[in-house]
Amino acid sequence: MYGFKDLWTRAKTSLWRWLDRQPLLTATACLLAGIVCGYRIDAPWVAMAAAALLCVCAAIFMRTPLWRIFVALCILLVGWTLATRDKAGRDDEAHRFRALAQPQTYVCRVGPEVTVQPLRGHAAKHTFRAEKLRTEDGTFACRHLPAEVTWFGAAEEATGTTPQPGEIWRIRGSGRVRKKRNGLQYLALNSGEDRATRLAEISPSAWRARVANARRTASRRVVIGIETWGDIPALNQAMLLGNRHVMPPALRRVFVDSGTIHVYSISGLHIVLVATVLSLAVSACGIPRTYWVLVSGPLLIFYTALTGARPPAVRACLMALLYLAAPLIGRRPNALMALAGTALIVHALQPWLIFDIGCVLSFTVMGGLVAFCRPFCQAGQRLFRVARLTERANLSRAAGAKVHARRLNMLAHAVTWLSNSLAVSLAAWVASLPLTAHYFGRFTPGGVFANLAVGPCSFFIVVAGCLGVATSTVSEWVASCFNNAAGFFTWLMVKSAQITAAFPGANLRIKPWPLWAVWLWFGVLLVLAVWLRTRKHRPDGLAWLTDDDQ
Repeated sequence: MYGFKDLWTRAKTSLWRWLDRQPLLTATACLLAGIVCGYRIDAPWVAMAAAALLCVCAAIFMRTPLWRIFVALCILLVGWTLATRDKAGRDDEAHRFRALAQPQTYVCRVGPEVTVQPLRGHAAKHTFRAEKLRTEDGTFACRHLPAEVTWFGAAEEATGTTPQPGEIWRIRGSGRVRKKRNGLQYLALNSGEDRATRLAEISPSAWRARVANARRTASRRVVIGIETWGDIPALNQAMLLGNRHVMPPALRRVFVDSGTIHVYSISGLHIVLVATVLSLAVSACGIPRTYWVLVSGPLLIFYTALTGARPPAVRACLMALLYLAAPLIGRRPNALMALAGTALIVHALQPWLIFDIGCVLSFTVMGGLVAFCRPFCQAGQRLFRVARLTERANLSRAAGAKVHARRLNMLAHAVTWLSNSLAVSLAAWVASLPLTAHYFGRFTPGGVFANLAVGPCSFFIVVAGCLGVATSTVSEWVASCFNNAAGFFTWLMVKSAQITAAFPGANLRIKPWPLWAVWLWFGVLLVLAVWLRTRKHRPDGLAWLTDDDQ
């Protein structure tokens, strides 16, 4: 048992040595700290004095070179500048908008995603982000202030009658400057079918029009052979293409209560699954790993655009591209560095995303997987004694009992798969728990066990669905076979979610956690990650049993 002082010394030495080899991670942390300070601190000189004091302490006590401290300060100032510029631009445009008479006539371009929420009858609420919003007379234009338009009209998504991504519309309505939960201002506009006119449609040769046509074609091909399966076709469309508005509300509530609604949000999970399928296909073709990104990269970008290019999917696609491109530039693939590089690029271009709930959740869960997935898998294998099963199988094989050895090997593989699945689910859960408790006031322990079935099922659904779409151009019968397989795994996933949601205590509503509790939880996780990295493993008593000694 090591003393606290010895543990602190080893942890500090290991941490600084590790950060010394990972400069990108330090740069990302400095940029994010600068962005947070720029948005939240109104006294910049006091904050800068505190930062300078911390740098002096680092130089004296940590013996950090002065040039590294200077570079860290410069990156911190860059993040600070980006945040203060965006905040000042929002405040100025909000002040000028409040001086406008309401209602006004505006001209804007529809953003890349239009969310449709069905209402009573044939009506629906269409919500989209307005790009390049300005008044018709040109007296006001939005450059920093995000504009969100709520448009009421027909439920059918028909070109010319409802807003489509990339179209130019003239809308008349009233707007208000509001504040989100993160404290940042945005512009909210209300309009309707009788107060809006389409000015310009998308050119058929434009990439958005081609992607939209491809998405509609894929939506039809995904359900070939399973049209009579009730809600399963709609769930497959939501799973593979992100058509969340076709998902039945009752089933959506089931997945929310079971803590597995994330499988129907085109985000990191889907991009990772598609990237895995593409990597397996490219590897099977005999292409060296160095050039995988040249083949799978364009296909991954096309799939991201096909699913609507939502921000979580774009971030996950960028991370996958950085990870796959590492061998091409002579670097070893590193998930943590790909995550840090993605965060650096994303927040340098859009600093306000540091307070976006979806962005924070996606980066936090991915960080939890990178930090805890491997140690949790190793702990699970030690807990279930996988190594001893393997050793027993080797001993049985050496003794001539090949059938018994084969059974033990199968048992070892099954136990390994179960422990690894539980480790992945647990790593994602412990990382997202404080955020879901803080933002949504929910505690979902059932999600840990539901994801044991949902995770593998979602992988097979993506594989079978992609094969069904690909083979539908050659044979609809072959496509229907793959779609039936995807439908079966979707049905199995639905049943798992229903059983979990019906279990008492699987989903609890709690009082939202205060912010200090969230930071305390992440502090404990940081200490746990450092301890897992620096602790010394005791040797296994069966380590002397190797294949060479048999």
